[in-house]
Amino acid sequence: MRVIIGTLIQIGGIVSACLLAAFAWERRCFVTTVVMVCVGILCAVLLIIKQLELQRRIQRKEVSVVPPEDSEKLLNRALIDHAPVLLLFQRTDGTIYAANRAARTVFKVQGKILAPPAALIAVLESGSNALNHSVIQLPSLGGSLRTYAVSIAQGGGMGGIRVYLALLDIEARMNTAEAKALRDLLQILSHEIMNSLTPIISLSAMAEDLLTELPDKGQSMSELLSTIRRRADGLEHFVRGYRDLARLPAPNLKPVDFRELLCTTATLFEARWAECPVLELILPPTHILVHLDRVQMEQALLNLLNNSAEATLEMVSPRVQLVGVWDNGVASIFVRDNGSGVDPTQRDHIFEPFMSFKKNGNGIGLSLARQIVLGHGGALTLENKTEFKEWTTEFSIRL
Repeated sequence: MRVIIGTLIQIGGIVSACLLAAFAWERRCFVTTVVMVCVGILCAVLLIIKQLELQRRIQRKEVSVVPPEDSEKLLNRALIDHAPVLLLFQRTDGTIYAANRAARTVFKVQGKILAPPAALIAVLESGSNALNHSVIQLPSLGGSLRTYAVSIAQGGGMGGIRVYLALLDIEARMNTAEAKALRDLLQILSHEIMNSLTPIISLSAMAEDLLTELPDKGQSMSELLSTIRRRADGLEHFVRGYRDLARLPAPNLKPVDFRELLCTTATLFEARWAECPVLELILPPTHILVHLDRVQMEQALLNLLNNSAEATLEMVSPRVQLVGVWDNGVASIFVRDNGSGVDPTQRDHIFEPFMSFKKNGNGIGLSLARQIVLGHGGALTLENKTEFKEWTTEFSIRL
């Protein structure tokens, strides 16, 4: 309405200026005539500018109006891009493309995947009907392998597409299932072994007491029974450790200051190891709250730090590093050391319970740390290589 009124006023100004200029010309008022002509020209220019601006607005509005079919396409594109599942498609010429943001991020491409992983190629070449729900492992952004469930649908060649692929990250689910299976196994084993050890310890103690009253051979028999009892006590202590691992409770998740967690862990570590090895602490720049079980996570970090400290004992300048990183809503913790490193033949077994490659080790520390991290829905990995030459070993936790 205001535009119409403004236009009418400007037109009226032009007409009035023309009439007044003609009247002034007849009266020989030339100065007034010139002024009226200028006013008329100014009103005309303003009117033209107003019309051009109005036309541009109409054009912009026409562009912003999306046809219903295009609106549906844009909606589908937005939904696909926000889906956490990796969506891919393979054209009839064999090339594979990332179809949404999650896939582009993992494969680090904008469209065409120039070097598809061998596991993905194997699934496609083995026949999509037989492997409609395959499981493969692909490298993540951090370099570690993550497990994906692959679902394949036929494209039938429509639009030049042979097959569609959906990759669902199931690493956290598999880790949770693995942790539960391990706890169940340890619970059964420790229960059965403890049931067998208890009467052995009790009977050997009773026999030892009775034999001390006998002359001659009583002493030698007593020594033998003492040895049996001592070994049984040691085995009982050993089994109790694994029973505690099996009885690890579910984490009590609460908001915890990320920086404070790392600082407290560093203080506990230094209280045990003093200044040998030297601990380097690198904290995230800001205070961030993460949901976790503080007690359990401190224990997991201390187990990793103690393992690293023991690996550096023979070094001239032993050093251990604890790093906290917050990136795009993901909390990561790195424990590094400059120790002797891990034998390549032992890397795949380092987190297995009952497995220790250290003298007097019981194989609980790293296994317990991994169970704690898995219980939080995270991942604990021994990195294949570290970006920093001064460090020989790097454990990474991603929560």
